[in-house]
Amino acid sequence: MSRIGKRPVIIPDGVKATVTDNKLKITGPKGELERVFHKNLTVKVDEANKKITIGCLTTAKEDKAIYGSSRSITQNMVIGVTQGFEKKIEIHGTGYNGKLQGTELVINIGFSHPVKTQVPKGLTVTLPNPNLVVIQGTDKELVGQFSANIRNIKLADPYNLKGTKYADEVIKRKAGKTFVSGT
Repeated sequence: MSRIGKRPVIIPDGVKATVTDNKLKITGPKGELERVFHKNLTVKVDEANKKITIGCLTTAKEDKAIYGSSRSITQNMVIGVTQGFEKKIEIHGTGYNGKLQGTELVINIGFSHPVKTQVPKGLTVTLPNPNLVVIQGTDKELVGQFSANIRNIKLADPYNLKGTKYADEVIKRKAGKTFVSGT
């Protein structure tokens, strides 16, 4: 069995957790998250000790594979409703920028047309400057997926670093080709 899965998730003050038919609902100061877990897992909330425990009913390989992941997902749900998650994406290049138009993020990134992306519900997107996109939300999976979609519009190339990259990402710079005369 998973060592991670065996550890209980601590419920901090101000957070309420309820379970109904393997559907875990966590409510906190930043919002509310719900998740339905696999039928071969048990989710129990101990309100007296303020803990959530995940159990595995079988020893099948598939069930053991999702056991530890389910515990980590539960931990991320608790962190999301208390602190939230944030990703920052930098846009590099001459004339490359982004702006918000209602619930759409519009990015000019060197294509013949601006790229428009709808911001999903539950996320907050801000642009402190035109070259920095800040994505915030309570659901870690949603924040990560949306930021990956934005980053994949045009990855920063390793030669002159034009494109998008995470703020904390380090891209190895490659040297350009050098030309030598044949005389």
